Amino acid sequence: MISQNGKKIIERFVSAAKNLLMQNVTEMLQQWYGIWADGHTIGVEQLPSQDTDIVHTARMLRDRLQHLMAALPDTDTDADKERQAVGQLVAEQAFTQLNRFCALRMCEERDLIMESIRGGYESAGFMAYDSIAQSMGASRYERYRCYLLSVFDELSIELPAVFDRFSPFGLLFPDESTLMKLLELINDSQLSAWFDEQNAVTVNFWKEDETLGWMFQDYNSLEERRKMREASSKPRNSREMAVRNQFFTPEYVVRFLTDNSLGRIWYEMTRGESRIGEEQCRYMIRRPGEPLEERKLKEPTEILSLDPTCGSMHFGLYLYEVYEYIYMDAWDNQPSLLQEFREVHTRETFHREVPRLILENNIYGCEIDPRALQIAALSLWLRAQKSYSQMGLDAAERPLITRSNLVLAEAMPGNKRLLKGLMDEFDKPMQRLLTTIWNKMKYVGEAGLLFKMEKEISDDIEYLRKNWSKVNQNRNVSFYDSEERRAEVMAANEARTELRHHKDEFFEEIAERLQTALQELSSRLSEEEGYENALFSEDATRGFAFIELCQKRFDCIVMNPPFGEGSEHTSQYMNDNYPAWSKNLVCAFFDRMQEMLDDEGKLGAIFDRTVMIKSSYEAFRRRNLCGFITACADTGWGVLDASVETSTLVLNKLSSDVEGVFMDVQDVNPEEKDENLSVLIRTYNRGEDAKWIYVAKSVEFDNLPNTVIGYGFGKEILQLFKKPNFTERMLEAKQGFVFPIPKHVRNFFELKRTEFFCHLYNGGSYSLFYSTYHDVVSWERNGEVAKTNSGFRCSNPSLQRLAGVGYGKRGEILDSHILKENNIFTLEGSAFPGLTVSKSLSVLSYTNSILSQYSINLYTGQHKISGNVNLLPIPDYATRQSDIERIVNAIIAIKRKWFSLDETNLEYHGLIAQMHIDTTIDAALNKMQEQLTADYARYEELVKENDDLWMDLADIDRNSEFRQTLNNYKSRRPYEELLSIDGASCQNVIDKKVMAQEIVMELVGMAFGRWNTAYAKGEQAIPEFGDVFDALPFMPVVSQGEAACPAQLDVPTDGILTNNSDSSLCLASHVREVMHYLWADRADDMEYELCQLIGCKSLQAYLASPTGFFDYHFKRYTKSRRKAPIYWLLASEDGTVDYWVYYPKLSKNTLPQLIIRLREQQEQLRTRLNAALAAHDKTQESQTRAEQEQVEGMMDELNRILAAGYVPNHDDGVPVTAAPLLHLAASRPWRVECEKNMELLEKGDYDWSHLAMSMYPARVTQKAKKDWCMALTHGLEHICENKPKEKKARKKKGEGNEPTHIIRKTKCFRILE
Repeated sequence: MISQNGKKIIERFVSAAKNLLMQNVTEMLQQWYGIWADGHTIGVEQLPSQDTDIVHTARMLRDRLQHLMAALPDTDTDADKERQAVGQLVAEQAFTQLNRFCALRMCEERDLIMESIRGGYESAGFMAYDSIAQSMGASRYERYRCYLLSVFDELSIELPAVFDRFSPFGLLFPDESTLMKLLELINDSQLSAWFDEQNAVTVNFWKEDETLGWMFQDYNSLEERRKMREASSKPRNSREMAVRNQFFTPEYVVRFLTDNSLGRIWYEMTRGESRIGEEQCRYMIRRPGEPLEERKLKEPTEILSLDPTCGSMHFGLYLYEVYEYIYMDAWDNQPSLLQEFREVHTRETFHREVPRLILENNIYGCEIDPRALQIAALSLWLRAQKSYSQMGLDAAERPLITRSNLVLAEAMPGNKRLLKGLMDEFDKPMQRLLTTIWNKMKYVGEAGLLFKMEKEISDDIEYLRKNWSKVNQNRNVSFYDSEERRAEVMAANEARTELRHHKDEFFEEIAERLQTALQELSSRLSEEEGYENALFSEDATRGFAFIELCQKRFDCIVMNPPFGEGSEHTSQYMNDNYPAWSKNLVCAFFDRMQEMLDDEGKLGAIFDRTVMIKSSYEAFRRRNLCGFITACADTGWGVLDASVETSTLVLNKLSSDVEGVFMDVQDVNPEEKDENLSVLIRTYNRGEDAKWIYVAKSVEFDNLPNTVIGYGFGKEILQLFKKPNFTERMLEAKQGFVFPIPKHVRNFFELKRTEFFCHLYNGGSYSLFYSTYHDVVSWERNGEVAKTNSGFRCSNPSLQRLAGVGYGKRGEILDSHILKENNIFTLEGSAFPGLTVSKSLSVLSYTNSILSQYSINLYTGQHKISGNVNLLPIPDYATRQSDIERIVNAIIAIKRKWFSLDETNLEYHGLIAQMHIDTTIDAALNKMQEQLTADYARYEELVKENDDLWMDLADIDRNSEFRQTLNNYKSRRPYEELLSIDGASCQNVIDKKVMAQEIVMELVGMAFGRWNTAYAKGEQAIPEFGDVFDALPFMPVVSQGEAACPAQLDVPTDGILTNNSDSSLCLASHVREVMHYLWADRADDMEYELCQLIGCKSLQAYLASPTGFFDYHFKRYTKSRRKAPIYWLLASEDGTVDYWVYYPKLSKNTLPQLIIRLREQQEQLRTRLNAALAAHDKTQESQTRAEQEQVEGMMDELNRILAAGYVPNHDDGVPVTAAPLLHLAASRPWRVECEKNMELLEKGDYDWSHLAMSMYPARVTQKAKKDWCMALTHGLEHICENKPKEKKARKKKGEGNEPTHIIRKTKCFRILE
């Protein structure tokens, strides 16, 4: 098995080789064949060289381009089609070249051919060829090229998919420079003799069976997939469908699924007598003496297996091994089988036939990507050659393998002219059938085997049966028709009359007739001359093979199917044909493959685990999983090379009460899952029980919440789920509004006006019982503007702004918080709104208990949607109500206290004021640490008490195994820091550097007039917390607000300061002024101590460096990925000139005021320059001129911004408002963020903003004419042409006065107690 580091070696090789070949193919197409990357071409007669070979290849390439264009959607423009077709042509030619050369290298290592690639021009095979061929006058490159082409021809007899050099996928050959570079890459010792330190072995990748699979996956880079997903949420064509879903299946998963499907089938066929489990299928689940299903013993040649999404054929390689065992086991131990071979073979000679028999009879594969099919064919062929090598057969002794069963799913060729000419000789019903097949296979290239071709044919035959007379209705001739035309119509009418009289005979033979017609059509196609006809023939023949594959039924199907939504073109087909597909291709593949199984067949698959638990897949589980599961390895994260949680299942075709064996390795490290699974299987097979092994009847899952695949539900959990759930107790969770985040959601510290905003509950990071609060949402005109936005979704409007309990929808572990009054809750931050105080505290207590956290994860994934939460059973709790309230109130008191030290939290009560710095900062922090340690210990006790309370209420015995399971489950909870200041503590041990930086940030806030110094100075008592459910303010209670700042402090009214230590506006000086005001004679000592804790030379140095104070502030004011600093450090290009701008005081006058400051600075510099000139001080002169240049550059940039129409508005928020200042941003991370936002502003993505209106008025006004939301946002309703129609209020049934159970007053929910 190739290690992770080994995979990186292959990835680097593939990337380098791909780039090399793609560039060469692109250049060759343009230079020699007149085909440009943008899609335009010149006539063949205009080519610079009229060499016969070049002209012939140019014609074939143009035929291929036409063929590719014909298969593209008609919705695309001709220019788009031409460009896409050339892109596809380049990709397939480059891939085939790489595939061929790598295949030769692998053949060399297996002694299947003479050395041809390893030595380049010095290869033994080429030198032998060159000595015989004696191509006089030809260059060495030309001779080597001819030699390699001859090797291609030899290998194409058995591997046409890879080596047929007349294939449309491989018409080009690399030029000499590219060929030499490619051989250098292929022959790198990193690929042939790489030392794997992880496993202490030397690896030759050219000898590894897995190499081809990883090469195939790596050919399509992560970047390419990312761009595809950015361009469209759904795959737009067959290539995108293939590229997005290429994930290599690990060896142990392949073996587990194959052993428990194909291996198990043979085991049951032989009534358990075969030793296949001990000798071959070591992942097969079986127990001595277990009852076996009755199963008819089949000939090995008749046991068929399919991989419907075969990729590089990783499943096929292992299927081959199992079949090889089955054939020889049948020969040795089942004398009734293989009679036709026993008559003519000995065991030894029969063994030689087995590789050919397997490839020609047993293994079927289907793919939508022709490149994958090349790899698949090569993989299987090389595997067969490996068997021959193990038998000691020379190449000359090996039976030829001329056929395999790998099928490319693609549309029938689009050349309707050729099709019509070929079908004229068939009768009308047969023409109709063939035309139907042709048309309906249009999107087979995107749907693959999900397209039920056999059903389409059956449906059309039924249509013919019901409309026989109509289909065969006679045609009339016109008075003006020629005699020839009249005779033609009369003959056709006689044929139709004959058909009408022989309807029954037609349908008795319809299947045979259709098969004959397809074969005849294929035969005619192959006889047509010309490369275009040959392409048409190849595609049609592949289409016929696909139809034949659809009609087969299989004993074993194994797969790693694509997941996610289908392509844009196939969604409706999925809806019509797969009623439970749940908008996920995984579900459709399960349904289709179960349909394609023989009645006693088995299906094995690895897939996205959410399918097992998510509520949206409930219908699928009922239809396709419950009653079908025989084996499961629940694998979890880290299995596929993608961010997806996986599971594996083996299913029967038919539902029954069969017991399934489930093995849970979810929590095992990815590199250890294989070994752990093996241990569990061996343990079970010995007849022993073990933790993480479960036996359950999947038919009984139908009774569990959401029909979850709850194999781990013990009797205690089943007992718990008999209790009333949240819905039954009238405590329902609800989902709230969905807002377009950039447009409507802000942090509270971005606001100036608050009348157009509401507080927002949107979930948040993990925190039990209580949370910090910082989100607000634009709610102008009582939400009228927000509601008109296309991205807005309205749910439960009547329950908004009511107090209760909120919880974040996303997360592995459920956590809930107080939902305060006047909060709007969302989809991400769902809620139990409108509850009484006692009910709110009880729901809060239960949802944060380990019992609920464990229970909900049994049937849901990381998305805890309200429907799933409402299924949670909740024990009766009335007898413990007082305990619940005591515990919860105590926990909230602890969290509120520590969260109130965080200035990004609306419940901030001041840091310095609460630290009580009587002597030194260090001493105060030590005292704080003592309090933190004690409070955290108390907090842990309370959380444990809460957990125990609910386990007791659920009657879970304190000494039971289940109780221990729940207690162990607590380890999954993320560790909580009581200090919500980012990075201020680790494991609740205070980081003094961070706390010192936080103190400086509060002092900066006081210097700018943000925080009221009276609390820090002790002149005013810190306000008490209000009731826990009270509505939040829009600014923390310690804010300065409109109150006058102390006269002793020189707070800048315009919000502008600088780092220039000589200026009266120096920030460091203003901060020192605040410190002297607070601490008088101790101020200097405090400054020194802060610098020591932070690790900076001085306060001035810390504030002036972009990587100092601003960097800390920028990180702290990044919330939920929204980067919104409020102290802006603007600087000249080299950073020598800078100014601080306090965002809350930003106005239309701020930039002009900065220009005035810069002019004053410019005057000072002019005076200094004159002095330097007078003193002939060259050094001072040079420095002054450089500073002047920086000042002028900064002024120019500010003038440019103003000229562009810059008028800031706080309602837009920090990211938008700061964007035009990108060239002045002193910090690189902030500059990058500004650049990103400016790009979106220029593109029009932020046209909802006031800033966009001031900078791009014409564009925004034009949009407002068509977009009602845009018009409403900018007060342009009068020009909008798409005003919404007024809706008449309509009462719902039974609706009269305001329902009494909905509480609208902000505080009346308490009275209901």
